[in-house]
Amino acid sequence: MQAQDNNIFIRAENNPELKVTIEGHFGISLMTQYDSFIRYAFIQIKQPSGEQKITYLSKEQFMAQIAGTMVSKANPDKVNFLELYKIDPESFENLWKLRYSEFPYGGEKAFEKGWAGLEFAPTPAQWMFLKKNYGYGSFDQLLYGEKMWELVKDSQAQAWQAQYKSLK
Repeated sequence: MQAQDNNIFIRAENNPELKVTIEGHFGISLMTQYDSFIRYAFIQIKQPSGEQKITYLSKEQFMAQIAGTMVSKANPDKVNFLELYKIDPESFENLWKLRYSEFPYGGEKAFEKGWAGLEFAPTPAQWMFLKKNYGYGSFDQLLYGEKMWELVKDSQAQAWQAQYKSLK
């Protein structure tokens, strides 16, 4: 019996058009979740289709994975991204200030001021700034990759905070 060579079964490694790669990224959004003002996620993006699979993470899972102390498909080499990008871990939790002009709940932070120009949202000029500089345009959008790291790092600087607050 002879095998037919009819190209029905072609190994992916022999045909680049059939190859699929999956990129893994950490992501954040300004949508609140039960334990945080920030929604944390692991995003898998299938290439070339761009199809996304999103897994939401708790703050603790996210922090452990970006610090390289927990096994993660988004960080298989256990890179400490906090050290790499010179980011204070608390900076993620301070991102609530992008969305609110005042801390929206009681407790120890009740009188802490945010950076947003409106009570519960950035001003149109602040949204334009976030979109232009970081590609972030709505609360439910997940910001990931280099732009996410840039936003978190930039937001630590008082000059950046002052500039953001001044946008009306």
